[in-house]
Amino acid sequence: MTCNEKGEITVVTIERTNNLEGTIPPEISLLGNSLESFMLYRQLTLTGSIPTEVGLLTKLTRLLLSVTSIIGTLPTELGLLQDLEEITILESHRISGSLPSELGKLVRLSALHVARTNLAGLVPVEIFQLHGLRYLTIEECPGLITECALEQVVCNMQQLVSFSLSSRSFGAAISIPSEIGNLTELQLLRLHDWRIHGALPSELGKLTKLVALDVSGNSIFGTLPHELFALTYLYSLLVGSNQLEGTLPLDLFTNLARLEYLNMNGNHFSGTVPTEVGLLSSLVKLELQNTSLSGTIPTELVALENMTSLAIKNTSLSGSIPEELCEKLYQKQWQCHQVAPCQLLPVKTNTSECHGTGLCGCDCGPCP
Repeated sequence: MTCNEKGEITVVTIERTNNLEGTIPPEISLLGNSLESFMLYRQLTLTGSIPTEVGLLTKLTRLLLSVTSIIGTLPTELGLLQDLEEITILESHRISGSLPSELGKLVRLSALHVARTNLAGLVPVEIFQLHGLRYLTIEECPGLITECALEQVVCNMQQLVSFSLSSRSFGAAISIPSEIGNLTELQLLRLHDWRIHGALPSELGKLTKLVALDVSGNSIFGTLPHELFALTYLYSLLVGSNQLEGTLPLDLFTNLARLEYLNMNGNHFSGTVPTEVGLLSSLVKLELQNTSLSGTIPTELVALENMTSLAIKNTSLSGSIPEELCEKLYQKQWQCHQVAPCQLLPVKTNTSECHGTGLCGCDCGPCP
């Protein structure tokens, strides 16, 4: 709890407390002239609903409910809090109902994070008309239906820095519009499992501040646009479980030197793994499984000091796995699944799985 120089309470934070019981009292409205931040974090002993009197906290700028036992719906009175800048509702599974359309009245709102809740219904279109919103996350809420057109987002929300929507289980397939290139402030774009169909637009290359792109779990086809490899700040590129095809572009490995996470699994990529993969000196996790890649595993992977995980199961890769690479991944995730099972080497962890017919060495049995 924090007070200002007048002795008025400005911040209430209730975190990891096991001896606090009861409900949020309606008398919280008495703090309406001073309270700026109200946060419940990992607070599982407080129960009850959010009182409608929260609408009288006219100075409130931040509301956070994370891992709580609060029940009931989000009061429509939240729309009265014109100074509100951030709303975070995370892992509060007993909060139900819908997102109030009144949230669209919060013209100063810059951050809205909703994840792993039981909220349901349509996400109000008014939220996608908040021009000042910079951080928007709606993830792992199976009951929420997001039916906004991405064209609407890129036209109305050009200040976005982080845009993360996932698990869109309903509605028709959509495509990523070329206007996505207008979101020039964007640093994180996550549209995982969002029923996206079509090709990746070349205009993604205009997002020069982008550090993370996740479009995995969709129906994206075609090849990776070469403009994508001009995004030199990218540290995470996740395009797995789509219908992408072609060879692995050399520009991916020569230009994106900051990459730490590269997931290309579950696509139709073919050809070999370029030796230039060894240029990704920051790479931590490389996933190439369930593709049509062939050839051998480049020895240049041995030079990647930070790599902790390599997934190459169900590919057409063949030949000897560099022994140095096996030792590097000792006690780290190693997968080289193919068709026929083989015995695990005792030096590897019990999470190792190898079904190698085309590969040999390490867990895949001795080479001829």
